[in-house]
Order: sequence, then C-alpha cells, then structure tokens
Amino acid sequence: MEKFSAGQRLITFQQYGSKNELINYVMLMFILSDFFQQQLYVNKTGSTVAGIKAAILKTLWIPVPPYNEQLRISNTLKSAINLIDSISKNKEILSTSISNTKSKILDLAIRGKIVPQDPNDEPASVLLERIRAEKEELIKQGKIKRDKKESVIFKGDDNSYYEKIDGEVSCIDEEIPYDIPDTWTWMRLENCCVKEIRRGKSPKYAEISNVIVFAQKCNTKYNGIDISLAQYLDKTTIKRYPTDEHMQDGDIVINSTGTGTLGRVGIYRNTDNTTGLLIVPDSHVTVIRSFSCISSYYLYAFMKAHQTELEKKGEGSTNQKELKPLTLKEMLIAVPPISEQKRINKSINVAFSHLAIIEKCLN
Repeated sequence: MEKFSAGQRLITFQQYGSKNELINYVMLMFILSDFFQQQLYVNKTGSTVAGIKAAILKTLWIPVPPYNEQLRISNTLKSAINLIDSISKNKEILSTSISNTKSKILDLAIRGKIVPQDPNDEPASVLLERIRAEKEELIKQGKIKRDKKESVIFKGDDNSYYEKIDGEVSCIDEEIPYDIPDTWTWMRLENCCVKEIRRGKSPKYAEISNVIVFAQKCNTKYNGIDISLAQYLDKTTIKRYPTDEHMQDGDIVINSTGTGTLGRVGIYRNTDNTTGLLIVPDSHVTVIRSFSCISSYYLYAFMKAHQTELEKKGEGSTNQKELKPLTLKEMLIAVPPISEQKRINKSINVAFSHLAIIEKCLN
C-alpha cells in the first residue's frame, strides 16, 4: 500500500458512497489516478471481456485528505488542466501554422520568389537544349522512344504563350496559371521525364523474397516515405517489371488511387530503403523520373506545391477515383535554370529544417 501524508486517511469505495467525505471533482481525480487504477487492474475478472464485480469495487481504497486540502487540490488540478488544454490548443494552432508556412514556402519557390534572380544564370532555353541532347542519346541507346507529338511551349512577341505539337501551334494563355521570371520556361510534365509516366503493376505477394513492393501506404501523410510498410514481391513475377520500373533515388511517387490518399506526393531516396532490396511500385502508385538537368527535388517541390489540386483531379466514381497518368503528363511545370533550381532546393531545405526543429519540440 502506498504511503500518504499524515493528514490523509483511507476509506473504502463503499464508505465514500455513504459518507460523501470527498469533493466529487477530487473523487474523480482519485479514480483516474494510478493508485486506484492499479487496484482495478489487480481485482479485475474475466479474460475476453475484463470487468470488476460490484462487491469487490466497494472494498477498494480511496485516500481522503482534510476538506480544506481537498479544496486546494481541486483548485490546483483545475488550473493545471486548464493550462494543459491551453497548451494543447496552442500546439494545434502552431502545427497548422507550420503546415501553412511550408505550403507558402513551396508556393513562393515555384514562382521564382524565394531566391533572387541571377542575370548570369543560363536561361531555361539552354536547359531545353540539354534535355533534347539527353533525349537523343537515350533514343540512340534504345532506352526511350522518340515522341512524335512532342510539346514545345514558347512565348511569342506579343507576350502570349504558345504550344507547338506536331507542327500545330495554339495559344495556351488560358492554361498559364501565373507569371514566371524571363529566364524560366513552361513545360509539360511529360517532357520533363526520362521515363514514361505510368503506374506500377498489381503485385503477387510472398512471405519473403529479395524484392519489395512500394505501395501507396509507403507514401505516408506525415512521415514521408516509410519502406517498413512495404511487402515482399513473389520473385517469380519480377520479370513483369522492366528495368526502368525498378525504383531509383530521386523518383517522385504519387498516390494514384484511394480516398484520402489520392494525389499525395512524395520523393523516394535510396536511404529510405534500409533493406537494400530491389523495390518496385504497385498499381496504385505513379512514378515520375526527371531528366538529369531537371532537379528531381525541385520537380518534387513543384508537384508538392500543387498536391491539393492533384487531390481534386481524380476521375471515376466516389469510391473508385483515380489520378490518371494522362492528367499528370499534361501538367504544366515552371522550370527555372538549373543553377537557380539548386538555389531554390537549398532555400527550401534550410527553411524546412528550421520548421522541423519546431515540430520536434511540439511533439
């Protein structure tokens, strides 16, 4: 039995009911205390559904302080609980502010407003030439096919934006969401990617193998990429996955189905995969892989900034909505010069690291 102060004494639960010697609020706190809860645990009956008999409940002990001390205890507890509630509410407010701050940082970043413009940067038009050269080399190697209807977006002398596809030119001013710096350019997401934008395959699982499957649950809402949630792939089905479907460092992953998860954007790093095993995406995930002259992290930041919009672009019935690859392929991307991409990435990382410290303190 625990020791109590000299002014306290013990009565049974039944005696409390007859004498009413405790202020009800103090009584409630004692019932919730470890001292009383331990008595309940020791005296419980039943295995499937635990309970306690009324006869036993009446015999359990309750410490009773002097009445004036009960008043002091009651007032102190109420003040403490009010303070805790206030702190909890402020934590929620601060947590929401941090989330909004992250969104604002990404929004500024993709508009060219988070780092100063450098007139010495190579314009994005040079970057486009590098993409074409990289694409030609990959075509020669047989790794990708030539796009017969490649999109080219340019700004005309009238300051309007035009898109040329298969020789046909059309004005796309209505599609352009905001102004970007002169050194930037607009591109369709499809033309930013070194591999076709497509979802993975429906896997056949196994209890153990040397390949794991990246499912939508691995792209978590709050904790980034969590490979511990991946399951093993039946190794006899690995031949269904061509080599370019094997996930690589810097791949952007988008949840393409699922209520509450559709449109969620994440970025996969090799360091996330502590198993060291080969990993492939399942059919509920779309993988985006950029050309080397477009930073995968910048592209991730851009798409993350548009996550709310992507969440609304699901097609199909209420419970069967999917974010189709074609919707992603046609997405407009604001592309800065490669040197500015690197500065943007650094600024985002610095800002997010400071916010992460605050989040850690809140938790």
